[in-house]
Amino acid sequence: MSGMDEPLKVTCPETPEGLAGCEELAAVFRALGHPARLAIVKRLAAQKEACCGEIVSQLPLAQSTVSQHLQVLKEAGLLACDTRGRNCHYLLNRDKLAQAERHSKEFWDRLNSADPDACSG
Repeated sequence: MSGMDEPLKVTCPETPEGLAGCEELAAVFRALGHPARLAIVKRLAAQKEACCGEIVSQLPLAQSTVSQHLQVLKEAGLLACDTRGRNCHYLLNRDKLAQAERHSKEFWDRLNSADPDACSG
């Protein structure tokens, strides 16, 4: 075995840090894994903030359905809520989205550059 083979074998197993990054990325993908939630994120990207009622008026969904989707996005950290009286104004957590974009790019870059033969016995 040559010395050039060693670095490839070292990078094959996932580290705890790598798995944590994958879990975080998977949580973001799950949160974005519904067309309605993608539409909500896209809508909020086009405006600074919106309350649930404003989002409902822009989508062909019931208020309760939109509320559930907003909750999923909020729990994933993709939305922040600015409470004013009884209304919650939702805005994108752009830092979290940027972090997810970086993790996603790293994931795809690693996947695209992977050599399947490097991990074989």
